Amino acid sequence: MKRVKADIGLTERPRVLRAVASARTALDRRLRAIPGMHYVLAACGIVTPFGWLVIASAIAGLVVAGVVGWAEAFALAIACVALLVIAIVLVAAPSPYRVSLRLPQERVTAGQTALGEIRVVNDTSRRGGSEVIELPIGAGVAEFVIPGVPSHRTWDEFFSVVTRRRGVIEIGPARTVRSDGLGLLRRVRSWDNPVTLYVHPRTVRVPFDATGFQVDVEGVVTAKLSSSDVSFHALRDYEPGDDRRAVHWQSTARLGKLIVRQYEETHRSHHLIVLDTARSSWDRDAFEDGVSVAASLALAGISASRTVSFAAGKRWIPATGAVSMLDSLASLTYSGRSNITALVRRAFASCPSASYVSVIASPAVTDEEAAHLAQVTPRDVTVQILRINPKQRARRRSLEGGVLFDCPSLRELAHLVGDIR
Repeated sequence: MKRVKADIGLTERPRVLRAVASARTALDRRLRAIPGMHYVLAACGIVTPFGWLVIASAIAGLVVAGVVGWAEAFALAIACVALLVIAIVLVAAPSPYRVSLRLPQERVTAGQTALGEIRVVNDTSRRGGSEVIELPIGAGVAEFVIPGVPSHRTWDEFFSVVTRRRGVIEIGPARTVRSDGLGLLRRVRSWDNPVTLYVHPRTVRVPFDATGFQVDVEGVVTAKLSSSDVSFHALRDYEPGDDRRAVHWQSTARLGKLIVRQYEETHRSHHLIVLDTARSSWDRDAFEDGVSVAASLALAGISASRTVSFAAGKRWIPATGAVSMLDSLASLTYSGRSNITALVRRAFASCPSASYVSVIASPAVTDEEAAHLAQVTPRDVTVQILRINPKQRARRRSLEGGVLFDCPSLRELAHLVGDIR
């Protein structure tokens, strides 16, 4: 089994390379629009750089032999043509193989290994020869040498993709490569469609509850008792000051004394998570920890069937389900410059019903900026700022309207926020 390392970075290709690739794609699209040009491009595409050199040598030899009359140049041209003819004969024969790609697990966590399988089937009545199969994996290409497969037989080749960081890896399509011994021609055939591997961020279980202080009849049941709500708790004796509307008359008539209903208060539970994604604020490792911290908090709410809203920079991450949320985070990258205070204010304006706000901030956020962030929302909304700083020890500081955590890494998250209430 072949092991392939897929290093996923957050950096984009340089602007010049992107422009060249875009221009090449546009030119190829225009050429293919010309009738018959598709076949010309396909024929030219199988010629390697060394093959073009041999073709140029044959043409030059014929020209020199015709103009100057050199027999050596004519012999060189004939030799080049002979090599090209032999290469065409070797490459033109169709491959007897049919190739399929299978990835049993299309979602893994960063650091895990994804297993895959390439299946080669010989459906013909003759034995196939040895061929090379190329498998694009992210920015790299893995090569597999397939021995001759007998008629109506199958050959399975297994591979593993070692993931280091979160990201989205495109695997495939698998392609068979036929080439002559000198490498003049290279015929490639792609099979099936590529498979997408989602590498999710690392997460930890967090015993965190984002239930706020706002009373909401459609909210979450709390342990706080009340004489008027919708979640019935128990019956008790009447005490001076109780609302007469809470009297349970059937029990009162049966026991001969006033009995009242007691309820559990229901509070609003809507967790708003805001992740700063400004490129200038983070280094690579700290940003990965920030994404993992935000994902862990979101999973805590989703697993408890609470309402979660997740803003990553100017982008809203779907937080109705764990899989869709983690898939979106797998492709999350840096954004341009942004003001974190304006970011939080804009996110809360889009979710005014939030009962709890968690801000995942970079090490560049100062204590003064954190204190200002805690004042952005109304007083009945609690704000916690999680400053991801690998160089700082874990600590907690109370702010007016919120709390500031210094979180060195993902491992300390559960300890920091677990006993917040």
